[in-house]
Amino acid sequence: MSEALFHTSCPSCGAPIHTHSATAVTVVCSYCNSMLVRQDSSLHDTGRDSTLLQDFSPLQIGTTGKYANRGFTLIGRLQAQYDAGVWNEWYALFDDGSHGWLSEAGDLYVLLFAVLPPNSIPEFASIRAAETTISHSKRFIASDVRQIVLDQAAVQGELPFVVPNKMHNRVADFRCEEQFMTLDYGSEPPQCFVGRTVALADLSLANTRTDEQIRQSAGSLRGTRAAEQCGNCGAPMHWVRGITHTVICASCGSDWDLSSGKAELHSANSMRLAQEDALPLPLGQQGTLNGIRYTVIGAVYRVEINAVDARLALENTPQLGVVPQGWWREYLLYSMQHGFAWLVETSDGEWSLSQTQAAFPRLNAHGEPQGAAFLYDYGGQVAFAAGAFYWHIRKGDVQLYRDYRVGNGKLSAEISNSELAWSKSTPMTYRTIAQAFGLKVQTTQYTAKMEADKVEPSTVWYTIAVFVLINLPALWTTDDVFSVLFISSIAIWILYSMAGLNEDQTMSKPMYLIFATIVILGATFMNYSTSNDNGNGSRSYIGTGTSGGGFSGGHK
Repeated sequence: MSEALFHTSCPSCGAPIHTHSATAVTVVCSYCNSMLVRQDSSLHDTGRDSTLLQDFSPLQIGTTGKYANRGFTLIGRLQAQYDAGVWNEWYALFDDGSHGWLSEAGDLYVLLFAVLPPNSIPEFASIRAAETTISHSKRFIASDVRQIVLDQAAVQGELPFVVPNKMHNRVADFRCEEQFMTLDYGSEPPQCFVGRTVALADLSLANTRTDEQIRQSAGSLRGTRAAEQCGNCGAPMHWVRGITHTVICASCGSDWDLSSGKAELHSANSMRLAQEDALPLPLGQQGTLNGIRYTVIGAVYRVEINAVDARLALENTPQLGVVPQGWWREYLLYSMQHGFAWLVETSDGEWSLSQTQAAFPRLNAHGEPQGAAFLYDYGGQVAFAAGAFYWHIRKGDVQLYRDYRVGNGKLSAEISNSELAWSKSTPMTYRTIAQAFGLKVQTTQYTAKMEADKVEPSTVWYTIAVFVLINLPALWTTDDVFSVLFISSIAIWILYSMAGLNEDQTMSKPMYLIFATIVILGATFMNYSTSNDNGNGSRSYIGTGTSGGGFSGGHK
């Protein structure tokens, strides 16, 4: 750790205090947790204690690291609690004397530096997530817009400002791929911070907290499973320590807050849920997907609504007669080594594995991902939720979704009143899910789509290529070239159109192959019959082949 610039004693308990930054204003005694304010060359006791919520962060005061070939030390920490969760802001002192902030929220880390704000800054009230953009070397789009009241802020180490009893803050985050910009409207003009998302493994960290230190301070390790009986109905509740901040009882729907380390009732609910019927994939179930061991820790049942209705709801416009158009379920998965993932089940029986993207996709001028084809937009409303989550989810929450095709999967933009997030999903068959989580394949309870692969584009083009190769000799052995070309064109059109690549598919891959074989046999017979009728016989041959899996993605 860097050499201290200022030495004194705590006016409350007399313990020695050392500060390492010339800009330190607020200092917290590491012995008695008194919050002190530095004035001139002395420290004054504010009469306030700053007791941290003992979390599971691997970081601590004195942790060192390296970013862009510059060493840094964490010398301060602001721990903020608000209605949607808890996050840490670590104050970093670099070896060259500069400062930065390492933001820690769940498993997302962002390193930011103070810079001069852009020439044109929008009024906070005009900023809309997924709509407002700012040019600052690159084009940034609003990703998180919040008015926050911090009445439980705690401090550790030293910070460059005075921390009031109650902080009213207005903050807007903007994203451009892995680049990150924050506008803090707590002062006039607003402060601007620019940086990027980072992975702790890439920062060459040293002097982090050991598992034993975390266990001693927090009582357990981050990522371990916890259980407690619901105080409202007595049913068992399960969650993951240090990862999830809220848990919803799967039996009665009561909402519990976990930020203090134990379950505290947020709101009671007398609703009884038939979990076995409502959630085919039970909470607490463990399974292995793509070589990663996951635990199901939460589940959300969303009702699909029209995109227009979703936009009106986000704008708080009164609505009448909103008609549900379907539903889907989202299962929150957690792995200690790989973090979170989502398993999505639709009312059509399609399954996909989805990952929230730490870096945004490259967007065009219209806010759409480059190189991805737009599929559809739609809305979703939370009908009920059960289990543990890393944010506070509520019944009635509405989001707007925009899905785009990319490769054999989908990119999905999820938009709420205050946030824009991107996820990428890849299709999975129900049989894969059932084998991974030890579920029984009950054909009477699931549609055929859950067990049958969809037709891949590669399968269609491969089938067409086989047909063309088989029928090329017919062109060389006939005088009626027009008839052969006409028959072949009709056959190719049928092979392509019946796959339904440009619309919702209704045909499974096995069924497509059966009909494709019939079309190829019939068209080939007609082509070579034309050749024989013209006196140019040729021995024909027939063949077909296919490969590939299904397609389904996003939340729809």
